[in-house]
Amino acid sequence: MSRYNNRFIHPRYTLFIGLILFILMAVSAYFEFRQRRLELMQMHKYEGLALLETIKQSIANSIASQSESKEQIAERLFNNARLLREIEIHQPLTHSRLKDIAARNNLYRINVFNSKGDKVASNVKHDTHNARERHRPSAFFQPILDGKVQEIDIGLKQARHYKGKRYAVAVKRHHGGVIVVNINAAEMLSFNKRIGIAKLFADIGGRGELKYIVLQDEDGIIAATPGVGEMASMEADDFFSADSVQSRIARFNDQEALEVISPFGIQGSPTGILRIGLHLDEIRALEKRMLQRAVIISIGIILIGFISISAVVISQNYAFLKQEHALIQTYTGNILHAMSDAVFGVDAQQSIKFANRAALHMLHLDQNQVTGHRYADFFGDCQSIVTALEQKQKIENAEQKMQIKALNRLIFVSASVSFVMGETGEIDTGVILLRDQTKQKQLEEQIHRQEKLTAMGEFASGVAHEIRNPLNAISMIVQRFQKEFEPKTDADEYFDLTRTVRSEIDRIGNIIRQFLEFARPAKLNKRPIAVDEMIMQSINVVRAQAEAQHIRIAAGVDAQAVINVDKNQFHQALLNLLQNAIEAVGMGGTISISAMHIDQHIRIRVQDDGAGIPQEQQKRIFDLNFTSKPTGMGLGLALVHRMVTEHGGDIAVQSKPGEGTTFTLILPIEDPQSSRRRDEPSDHR
Repeated sequence: MSRYNNRFIHPRYTLFIGLILFILMAVSAYFEFRQRRLELMQMHKYEGLALLETIKQSIANSIASQSESKEQIAERLFNNARLLREIEIHQPLTHSRLKDIAARNNLYRINVFNSKGDKVASNVKHDTHNARERHRPSAFFQPILDGKVQEIDIGLKQARHYKGKRYAVAVKRHHGGVIVVNINAAEMLSFNKRIGIAKLFADIGGRGELKYIVLQDEDGIIAATPGVGEMASMEADDFFSADSVQSRIARFNDQEALEVISPFGIQGSPTGILRIGLHLDEIRALEKRMLQRAVIISIGIILIGFISISAVVISQNYAFLKQEHALIQTYTGNILHAMSDAVFGVDAQQSIKFANRAALHMLHLDQNQVTGHRYADFFGDCQSIVTALEQKQKIENAEQKMQIKALNRLIFVSASVSFVMGETGEIDTGVILLRDQTKQKQLEEQIHRQEKLTAMGEFASGVAHEIRNPLNAISMIVQRFQKEFEPKTDADEYFDLTRTVRSEIDRIGNIIRQFLEFARPAKLNKRPIAVDEMIMQSINVVRAQAEAQHIRIAAGVDAQAVINVDKNQFHQALLNLLQNAIEAVGMGGTISISAMHIDQHIRIRVQDDGAGIPQEQQKRIFDLNFTSKPTGMGLGLALVHRMVTEHGGDIAVQSKPGEGTTFTLILPIEDPQSSRRRDEPSDHR
């Protein structure tokens, strides 16, 4: 048993394995979480880079759109100025004409200056007394007056007399001087504002993932999303690089942000840097959810692993215990089945739960026919055992007689009753041990009877020898009397008396011969015979006598039963039993004879419904010279008993007065060859 204990897995090993599993899962979950976090930050960075490139492209497109708009406006103003220059060749540019042209071409101002830079014509007459002139016009087109250029794009300039800005161009006149054409710049500035960088930043900055967008150079912030106040300058922050894209976790308004920085230039010329800040709220929330999920999954995996390991350990230990239990049961079962004593295990209701091989052999039943039935269902005259089970009292080696109900057979047993306690301390199982002492009792009785028969036989033999000699002399004298003497009177009576004497002498001689045969039995001449044939032959011998008394003889014989016996002695034994049955039943009775093959034995029963044998006589019926018949000699059953015992068998009688008598013969089945070899004398005799 101890060899299995070393194979059991102790629960502390399960805890140790669970702790190792917990540490491994925690480390694995930490590195997994860290890797997922880096991947999330990397994905967020990629999103920032993509957004940064989109913003850079949008800024470039905005600047290109503004430049294109300015060029188109300048070209339109130049065309109008050139047209006016050509018109002036054919007709003078008067106020009314200029006013009409300005109205039709949506021009704000048309001013005509002479070679000295003085205005000589305009579509609008200004009140110079109420407005202060901010600058001289010639300052913008002086190179034309000097003859250096033919045209000048003046661009945006402050209005001379009113608030606001104008966009103007100037072309040289054919007769000297300059024609200046401008438009009100408010519309252009509004357009530029609608498509400008500030508008772009404001629109893009409204997206949820963006916290801010900043375009700055070495001097400071060029453009930024609303809400951006101060940002670190390029000189103060060593993180900035003019030739690479970088990212970092930065603080903005006391919150974390993923900042992505990229150098920015217009038309290949470096302008500054473009900075965008991305919200980390969703990333942090996602990290929190990932952490919670990782913890939950880890705990779940740990629990499942712990449960699985525990289940494996429990299953392994259970398998070991089951194997050990099976081994113990095997040992116990083998021991119980190897016992020659019958063992029954019963529950509190006295139902049989277990019966060993000896118990099953005693009942001539198998396990399925016994299990679940009450002990008293199989045994009669067992009240003492039933009482002991009910009262939970032990019995040790109590000798008593019991009846096996199914076999209708009385047995003598030494009975013991003990109890097995359960885990709660209460009686769980009752154990009945029966040591069959029937054969021992029968053997003792048989030995005792054999001793009596032997002594009586020897005595009868001695008496027979002593009687035979004078009896022979008397017989010879009577014969001489019959031959040599003839009475003078009463001759008939004389001869009747002598014949009677000779008849009685012959009868005494016959008795002496039977005594001698009983004392010195003849050698057995065994050979296989069919039991059914022998029984039918015996029945045929007594059939006429039975029919004369209206006695019915019924035979039930196993046709396959073959036995190795001395035919003459076996036939004589059956005739003695049938003759006794006929004499016992009287007129109109019934006799039944049966034979059955049981294990390695032949069981023969001769049963009658006669008057029965009193209990006090049943122990003496096989004794020599015991008879209850007025004319009997007491040799018949003694001879039957001798025949059965000489063949290694057993004979029993069961009888109740008024119910009939049953004689049961149990004879072993022997191999004819081995029997013949056993009967032959050996060479060394």
